[in-house]
Amino acid sequence: MKKLALLAVVAGAISFTACNSTPSKDKNADGEVSAGEHLDHTVEEVEDHSEHAHAEMDKDIAEAKARVKKAEADLEAAVQKKDKEAERAAQESLNEANSAWDRVKATAKKAGHAVEEGTEKAVDATGRAAASTGRAIDRAIDKTADKANQVAEDAERKAKNVKEALKD
Repeated sequence: MKKLALLAVVAGAISFTACNSTPSKDKNADGEVSAGEHLDHTVEEVEDHSEHAHAEMDKDIAEAKARVKKAEADLEAAVQKKDKEAERAAQESLNEANSAWDRVKATAKKAGHAVEEGTEKAVDATGRAAASTGRAIDRAIDKTADKANQVAEDAERKAKNVKEALKD
Protein backbone atom coordinates (compact mmCIF):
# COMPACT_ATOMS: atom_id res chain seq x y z
CA MET A 1 0.00 0.00 0.00
CA LYS A 2 2.92 2.33 0.75
CA LYS A 3 4.30 1.67 -2.70
CA LEU A 4 0.98 2.50 -4.30
CA ALA A 5 0.89 5.76 -2.36
CA LEU A 6 4.46 6.53 -3.47
CA LEU A 7 3.45 5.73 -7.00
CA ALA A 8 0.48 8.09 -6.78
CA VAL A 9 2.72 10.86 -5.45
CA VAL A 10 5.24 10.30 -8.26
CA ALA A 11 2.52 10.27 -10.91
CA GLY A 12 1.04 13.44 -9.40
CA ALA A 13 4.42 15.12 -9.38
CA ILE A 14 5.00 14.17 -12.99
CA SER A 15 1.59 15.50 -13.98
CA PHE A 16 2.14 18.70 -11.99
CA THR A 17 5.52 19.19 -13.59
CA ALA A 18 4.05 18.61 -17.03
CA CYS A 19 1.26 21.12 -16.45
CA ASN A 20 3.45 23.77 -14.85
CA SER A 21 3.80 26.46 -17.50
CA THR A 22 6.59 28.32 -15.72
CA PRO A 23 9.31 25.83 -14.83
CA SER A 24 12.07 27.05 -12.58
CA LYS A 25 14.81 26.38 -15.10
CA ASP A 26 15.48 29.24 -17.49
CA LYS A 27 18.39 27.59 -19.25
CA ASN A 28 19.60 30.60 -21.22
CA ALA A 29 18.88 33.19 -18.49
CA ASP A 30 16.94 35.45 -20.81
CA GLY A 31 14.08 35.85 -18.35
CA GLU A 32 11.70 33.80 -20.47
CA VAL A 33 11.14 30.07 -20.53
CA SER A 34 10.82 28.70 -24.05
CA ALA A 35 8.95 25.57 -25.06
CA GLY A 36 12.30 23.80 -25.45
CA GLU A 37 13.35 24.78 -21.93
CA HIS A 38 9.98 23.63 -20.64
CA LEU A 39 10.47 20.30 -22.41
CA ASP A 40 13.99 19.92 -20.99
CA HIS A 41 12.78 20.65 -17.47
CA THR A 42 9.86 18.23 -17.80
CA VAL A 43 12.09 15.47 -19.13
CA GLU A 44 14.56 16.00 -16.25
CA GLU A 45 11.76 15.80 -13.69
CA VAL A 46 10.29 12.68 -15.26
CA GLU A 47 13.71 11.02 -15.32
CA ASP A 48 14.38 11.92 -11.68
CA HIS A 49 11.05 10.57 -10.47
CA SER A 50 11.26 7.53 -12.69
CA GLU A 51 14.74 6.63 -11.46
CA HIS A 52 13.66 6.98 -7.83
CA ALA A 53 10.52 4.88 -8.35
CA HIS A 54 12.51 2.27 -10.26
CA ALA A 55 15.12 2.01 -7.49
CA GLU A 56 12.42 1.63 -4.84
CA MET A 57 10.65 -1.03 -6.90
CA ASP A 58 13.92 -2.93 -7.48
CA LYS A 59 14.55 -2.92 -3.74
CA ASP A 60 11.04 -4.20 -2.99
CA ILE A 61 11.33 -6.92 -5.64
CA ALA A 62 14.68 -8.08 -4.25
CA GLU A 63 13.30 -8.17 -0.71
CA ALA A 64 10.21 -10.12 -1.78
CA LYS A 65 12.33 -12.65 -3.70
CA ALA A 66 14.62 -13.07 -0.69
CA ARG A 67 11.64 -13.69 1.60
CA VAL A 68 10.28 -16.35 -0.77
CA LYS A 69 13.67 -18.09 -1.01
CA LYS A 70 14.11 -18.03 2.77
CA ALA A 71 10.61 -19.42 3.31
CA GLU A 72 11.28 -22.18 0.77
CA ALA A 73 14.56 -23.04 2.50
CA ASP A 74 12.83 -23.08 5.91
CA LEU A 75 10.10 -25.36 4.57
CA GLU A 76 12.65 -27.72 3.05
CA ALA A 77 14.59 -27.84 6.32
CA ALA A 78 11.40 -28.59 8.30
CA VAL A 79 10.46 -31.37 5.88
CA GLN A 80 13.92 -32.94 6.21
CA LYS A 81 13.68 -32.80 10.02
CA LYS A 82 10.19 -34.31 9.81
CA ASP A 83 8.95 -31.64 12.22
CA LYS A 84 5.26 -31.26 11.36
CA GLU A 85 4.77 -28.11 13.46
CA ALA A 86 7.79 -26.38 11.90
CA GLU A 87 6.67 -27.58 8.47
CA ARG A 88 3.19 -26.05 8.97
CA ALA A 89 4.69 -22.76 10.18
CA ALA A 90 7.17 -22.72 7.27
CA GLN A 91 4.36 -23.42 4.79
CA GLU A 92 2.36 -20.48 6.21
CA SER A 93 5.45 -18.29 5.96
CA LEU A 94 5.96 -19.39 2.34
CA ASN A 95 2.32 -18.64 1.50
CA GLU A 96 2.65 -15.16 3.02
CA ALA A 97 5.93 -14.56 1.16
CA ASN A 98 4.33 -15.64 -2.13
CA SER A 99 1.37 -13.33 -1.49
CA ALA A 100 3.75 -10.46 -0.79
CA TRP A 101 5.65 -11.31 -3.99
CA ASP A 102 2.40 -11.22 -5.99
CA ARG A 103 1.52 -7.82 -4.46
CA VAL A 104 4.96 -6.44 -5.33
CA LYS A 105 4.60 -7.65 -8.91
CA ALA A 106 1.15 -6.07 -9.18
CA THR A 107 2.45 -2.80 -7.74
CA ALA A 108 5.38 -2.82 -10.17
CA LYS A 109 2.95 -3.29 -13.04
CA LYS A 110 0.79 -0.40 -11.79
CA ALA A 111 3.90 1.75 -11.34
CA GLY A 112 5.00 1.09 -14.89
CA HIS A 113 1.55 2.04 -16.15
CA ALA A 114 1.46 5.20 -14.02
CA VAL A 115 4.92 6.31 -15.20
CA GLU A 116 3.88 5.68 -18.80
CA GLU A 117 0.69 7.67 -18.27
CA GLY A 118 2.59 10.50 -16.57
CA THR A 119 5.08 10.58 -19.42
CA GLU A 120 2.26 10.77 -21.96
CA LYS A 121 0.72 13.67 -20.04
CA ALA A 122 4.08 15.42 -19.92
CA VAL A 123 4.52 15.03 -23.67
CA ASP A 124 0.99 16.31 -24.30
CA ALA A 125 1.50 19.31 -22.01
CA THR A 126 4.80 20.12 -23.67
CA GLY A 127 3.16 19.90 -27.08
CA ARG A 128 0.45 22.31 -25.92
CA ALA A 129 3.12 24.66 -24.56
CA ALA A 130 4.99 24.55 -27.86
CA ALA A 131 1.79 25.27 -29.80
CA SER A 132 1.00 28.17 -27.47
CA THR A 133 4.50 29.55 -27.94
CA GLY A 134 4.09 29.25 -31.71
CA ARG A 135 0.80 31.17 -31.58
CA ALA A 136 2.41 33.87 -29.42
CA ILE A 137 5.26 34.22 -31.92
CA ASP A 138 2.75 34.47 -34.78
CA ARG A 139 0.83 37.21 -32.93
CA ALA A 140 4.06 39.10 -32.24
CA ILE A 141 5.03 38.89 -35.91
CA ASP A 142 1.59 40.12 -36.95
CA LYS A 143 1.76 43.03 -34.50
CA THR A 144 5.26 43.93 -35.71
CA ALA A 145 4.12 43.85 -39.33
CA ASP A 146 1.08 46.00 -38.51
CA LYS A 147 3.25 48.51 -36.68
CA ALA A 148 5.78 48.59 -39.53
CA ASN A 149 2.96 49.22 -42.02
CA GLN A 150 1.58 51.99 -39.82
CA VAL A 151 5.02 53.63 -39.53
CA ALA A 152 5.48 53.38 -43.31
CA GLU A 153 2.07 54.94 -43.94
CA ASP A 154 2.83 57.74 -41.45
CA ALA A 155 6.18 58.40 -43.11
CA GLU A 156 4.55 58.45 -46.54
CA ARG A 157 1.84 60.83 -45.33
CA LYS A 158 4.41 63.15 -43.75
CA ALA A 159 6.56 63.06 -46.88
CA LYS A 160 3.50 63.97 -48.92
CA ASN A 161 2.70 66.85 -46.52
CA VAL A 162 6.27 68.14 -46.76
CA LYS A 163 6.13 67.90 -50.57
CA GLU A 164 2.87 69.85 -50.66
CA ALA A 165 4.29 72.41 -48.22
CA LEU A 166 7.30 72.92 -50.45
CA LYS A 167 5.05 73.46 -53.50
CA ASP A 168 3.20 76.26 -51.75
